[in-house]
Amino acid sequence: MTLSRTSMLRLAVAPAALLMIGFFFYPLLRIAGLSVHLPEFSLREYTAAFNPINVGIAVKTFTIAGTVTLACLVLGYALAACLAQTRGRVKQVVALCIIVPFLTSFLVRTYAWVVLLGDQGALNGALLGMGLIKEPFELLYSRTGMYIGMIHVMLPLMVLPIYSAMQAIDPMLWRAARGLGGGGLRTFLTVYLPLTMHGVRSGCILVFVLSLGFYITPAMLGASRDVMLGNLIATNVETTLNFGFAAALALVLLGATLVIYAFLRLVGAGAAAPDGRRPAFSRWLGDRGEAIGARLFGGGTPAVAWSGAGWRAGSGRSEGRWKGAGRLALFSFGFLACAYLVAPSVVVAIVSFNDGDNLAFPPTHWSLRWFRFLLADAQWAAAAVTSVKIAFASTVLTLVLGTAAAYGVARLNHRREGRVIYALALAPMVVPSVVTALGAFAVLSDIGLYGTLTGVITMHVCLSIPLVLVVMVASFSGFDPRLEMAAQSLGASRILTFRRVMLPILAPGLMSAAMLAFLHSFDDVVMTSFIAGTKVVTIPLKMWENIRNQVDPAVAALSTLLILLPFIALVVRRGTQAGDVRAGAASTPASVAH
Repeated sequence: MTLSRTSMLRLAVAPAALLMIGFFFYPLLRIAGLSVHLPEFSLREYTAAFNPINVGIAVKTFTIAGTVTLACLVLGYALAACLAQTRGRVKQVVALCIIVPFLTSFLVRTYAWVVLLGDQGALNGALLGMGLIKEPFELLYSRTGMYIGMIHVMLPLMVLPIYSAMQAIDPMLWRAARGLGGGGLRTFLTVYLPLTMHGVRSGCILVFVLSLGFYITPAMLGASRDVMLGNLIATNVETTLNFGFAAALALVLLGATLVIYAFLRLVGAGAAAPDGRRPAFSRWLGDRGEAIGARLFGGGTPAVAWSGAGWRAGSGRSEGRWKGAGRLALFSFGFLACAYLVAPSVVVAIVSFNDGDNLAFPPTHWSLRWFRFLLADAQWAAAAVTSVKIAFASTVLTLVLGTAAAYGVARLNHRREGRVIYALALAPMVVPSVVTALGAFAVLSDIGLYGTLTGVITMHVCLSIPLVLVVMVASFSGFDPRLEMAAQSLGASRILTFRRVMLPILAPGLMSAAMLAFLHSFDDVVMTSFIAGTKVVTIPLKMWENIRNQVDPAVAALSTLLILLPFIALVVRRGTQAGDVRAGAASTPASVAH
């Protein structure tokens, strides 16, 4: 029996789909059951979840997530513009300052802020040394410190989609608008900004949703009163074992997240639509905004009013001088933003060479003491082996399942079922991590996989599939299917076609997907802390345990080693690209035919 092409594509998607149904969607139903105490039925957990104290914590959680999103949007848009305007080696340096923190363990980055913001930390030390302050600022364990750490973690996630949108803009549009009499401000507001709105929307959704699930960074940098819903859920699971109440809180968080996610998608749908058509709600909202703007600005739009004010303020002055000043301000901001992203890693690397038992900056005596301690310590070595095992196994499995699913999704994407499958497969990216972790904890406990390597690897695969899917769907979409059909029409089997025709072309995408899957698994602490129990100890879990219990300089030494991981990954990625270019240059029609 020969399967049709559509059946083959569905078969390619099936393994990843079954895994996600069993270990992502079913756990969400499982915590729904826990929250109402099935098979009995009770709403007492929801009654407790909506008491004034918990409502206050929920409001604080959404306020903090909104503030972090707004700050990241302001900083990220300017930094993305700076990256888009630079060229050559300067552009490479700016990109490196964004990519390396993005790939560095978020636990390491948060720990670096502990070193920087403490009373004896680098920041207060520098201000005291310059005589600018007499007493150290209380930055660590405060709302300010928590914001600094969260914005630092989230900023690259805002910059990358906005930069991608900026890169897709034809520069001739800007010149055409200026040639038709539009000033710089008006051209930006009416041409440039609308064309980047889909990047803004993607960045805001990512940052806001991920910020809602934070509990490691607030616990390390925030004040005791800055408890977020993620902290409350974790406390009820790990300390009081009140699973029903934790499940009710998780569902409240999930429901509110999905409502806000749907609202943001609806509002920004017009900007993302290729044909410019907007849904009715988005169109209604836009019309109301324009009407309010017309009343406030005397019948014109805000863009026209601000442009006129700018023209009047700049009347008689050289436009070139304003342009030069603007570029100088943009590049100066870019330099400061890059310093903000890179400084924590630099400081923690310097502190790791301290010979003492504290985190003094700069070190009074330089030494490799803590690196030698790490290499000799059996517990750290065991944690490293466990982390590598889990990350390697989950990367291989994720690549196999995710690549097959991406092939099916890319080829089915012109049909409704393909778009629905793709949207459901990306669902883990819009569900707060602490909610997913609680559901996984319940299901793995039911089937006896709690506290096992198999359970941890299974969940890491489940959460890494969306990352691989995004990269590989893009790769398959750029692959010309006529090459595949030509090879098969010449007698090649599907396996031979994949190995000889598709694999060489898809290799860069596969390498990027493998790098993302490995780093995601190696760095995970939220999911692993819920399902690993006491028998499975990974590097992030041991770091988290040590940071909570003591000031451990060995963590600084380990952080320095982990900071090197993204550099190694980028070097390997660059080497692969160079190899592909050389192979392509060396290929001849004769060798291909052979």
